[in-house]
Amino acid sequence: MPPIVTVIILYGLGLTASMQVGLIGPIAPDLRASFGLSQAEFGLVASLITAAGALCAIPAGVWAARAGLRKSLVLGCVMMIMGALIFATASVSSLLYVGRLVTSVGYLLIVVGAPSWMAGFRNPKLVAMAMSIWGTFIPVGIALGNWISAAVVTWIDWRLAVGACTLPVLILLPLLALMDKPETGSARRSLLLGVIGVLKSRAALQVAMTFAAFAGGTSAALAFMPAMLADNLDIGIALSAGIIGTTAIAGNVVGSVAAGAVLGRSIPGRAILIVFLPIMAVAISTLFVSTSVPLSISMLIVFNICQGAVAGTCFALLPKIATEGLSMPALQGMLAQFAEIFVVIVPPFAGAMIDRDGWAGAAAVLGGFYFVGFLISLRKPGASAPIRQKS
Repeated sequence: MPPIVTVIILYGLGLTASMQVGLIGPIAPDLRASFGLSQAEFGLVASLITAAGALCAIPAGVWAARAGLRKSLVLGCVMMIMGALIFATASVSSLLYVGRLVTSVGYLLIVVGAPSWMAGFRNPKLVAMAMSIWGTFIPVGIALGNWISAAVVTWIDWRLAVGACTLPVLILLPLLALMDKPETGSARRSLLLGVIGVLKSRAALQVAMTFAAFAGGTSAALAFMPAMLADNLDIGIALSAGIIGTTAIAGNVVGSVAAGAVLGRSIPGRAILIVFLPIMAVAISTLFVSTSVPLSISMLIVFNICQGAVAGTCFALLPKIATEGLSMPALQGMLAQFAEIFVVIVPPFAGAMIDRDGWAGAAAVLGGFYFVGFLISLRKPGASAPIRQKS
């Protein structure tokens, strides 16, 4: 199979994984009404998509390299399908949580395995291109999830919206068998050594912590954004989701391409993070309290450009860090683990602040997390501790 087709399949799996994040916003009103959920309880439902990653993403990355990336991705697809079935057929709120937990296992295995497979291509230019494309899977997938979920829930039912956002997995799963086996340079590394290796890297820790603050704030922002825009601008959920999706794809593509061009000119990735994270904090705080359509759309565009630049930069920094002798799947797992701890925590916390202070409460929380990411990125990472490897 040509490598570019492999990239398309892997990217498609990443999009479908991110659609599980994006689908939750448009169905929020129906979900809360059907199960009597508070904003904080709904925030927990939204955040559990990354619970597995919060618990074991680093060892999962090392395991994926040892067991085989194809096996990891197949298992991820199966778990995502099972989780969606449980969630879409839930009759009590506890099953909503179970469904999202099962889906989170599939989400984790896909977001660790797919980019690790891309990083194994022999052609360095292909690796750079593939990782650049992969850097947009989160915002584009979330936007697609928003669109599809909003369309289906408006005309049919929230349960079918969940199924529609999971359907691509059924198409892509059989194609995994046709892809050439990837190159992985860390397959023989022990689980313990792989985990210790990435945790000893100061550069990897800084990127992971910055990305964690960014991902937690972004997950919460996108979970509540459709309902927030509908309330503040007095528009329907479908229109709200359409505005979010359109600006997300356009803004993130611009941001990620611009970041890639700047990084190609040997400008440090840390400098990009220092510039865009505080702008992102101001944009999201303004957006969540704005009742002006022009101002809201302007801030949404700025927010999404910054999102693309920050996410693209964090992903682009990993291959360089991996040249220190670290496992690329373990690095992907580390990025996921730190991020998903925050993704589990921040949405319920933001929901509790909305219950107490309205959308202004969310504005303060979300802006605060982006500012924390900015503070983390200010520090220059020191030299990493040497990693002793078994022969």
